[in-house]
Amino acid sequence: MLDELPPYLHMAHTVPVGGGTLADVLLRAKTNPAWPWMPGLKGLDTLKSLALEQGRWREGTDGYLEKGPFPKEKTTVNITVQGTDRDTGEATLTLTPRHAGSNPQVHYSPQAQISMEDPVVSDLDNFRTQEATLYFLAVDPAGEHSTGEPVRWNNRLVIRHQVRTTAEGCKVELRVVPTAAILRFTLNGANPKKGQLYEGLFPAPPEGAILQVYARAGEAEAQETIKLSALGNNQPQINDGQPAYLRIPRLTIDTTEKTFNLIQAFREDDTTQFKGVQVIIGENEEAVILKFNARPVTAAVIEQSVRALRQAIGDDQASVQITIREGGHFRNGYELKRFAELCQLKLSPEVVLQ
Repeated sequence: MLDELPPYLHMAHTVPVGGGTLADVLLRAKTNPAWPWMPGLKGLDTLKSLALEQGRWREGTDGYLEKGPFPKEKTTVNITVQGTDRDTGEATLTLTPRHAGSNPQVHYSPQAQISMEDPVVSDLDNFRTQEATLYFLAVDPAGEHSTGEPVRWNNRLVIRHQVRTTAEGCKVELRVVPTAAILRFTLNGANPKKGQLYEGLFPAPPEGAILQVYARAGEAEAQETIKLSALGNNQPQINDGQPAYLRIPRLTIDTTEKTFNLIQAFREDDTTQFKGVQVIIGENEEAVILKFNARPVTAAVIEQSVRALRQAIGDDQASVQITIREGGHFRNGYELKRFAELCQLKLSPEVVLQ
């Protein structure tokens, strides 16, 4: 039947002139003796479907049919998120230009005022970015299609929190992945958009609270409700002026930066000592491991060992991580709390002895 429709399609395209509804076409077919009998059932409905499929007609929401020829579509771009790195917030996008010819270009900018002077996406299938907001502009270099409007894309902002033990007590840390230009919060259930500006760690309410957080970066926004539990009686009573002992089965400081932060904090303290220390230099099969077992060692000894091992393998930039298996002895309670803060270790009465 479809093979028989082109002549009828031509007639329906020219009569009535300009456009109308399908009822208009049907009425003209009934009253115009030039229209022959159409084959099949619901012939005009089939005719309409064919015309829409071929782009000869367009149908509005009100059922009005527009008849071509139509001006060529302006350029645009479809954006698909392939995935997002959970730790960094880096998104991988697939950009699909439309109506931009056989050799399309896509420009991008964090600003809505994007132009062809802005950078061009080099890999449309794997475009990586940590920006919160980007605008994409598809261009047809051949000039067959006019340049359309920029297409905005917003990254997903993820709000995270952590209750940290510091020398001044438990505090709440907020951060946003990938980034946040504005970060506000409330502790009383109020709208966080008008809340207190987050400028760093703030005390955790001992009785607990409903933490409302609002983040904004570029034109992307996020809001999160977080329940902060009551601190209870599981916080150890630590005397800042008395010696303190930490008894833990295992603690791993897993990055070079964290290791040297610890070394720097306790380098000059020959009273604070750690037991069951294991130092790992390098990675995978080329790693070198030094174990001190039950011998107590200071941060200064750990630093000397790291330097010696790096020199021995000829790599003064080799990665470093340490494991402490039997805790340590601290000059006083304040130094123990400082150690816990550096290592992001939550202290409890079971692991602290004074």
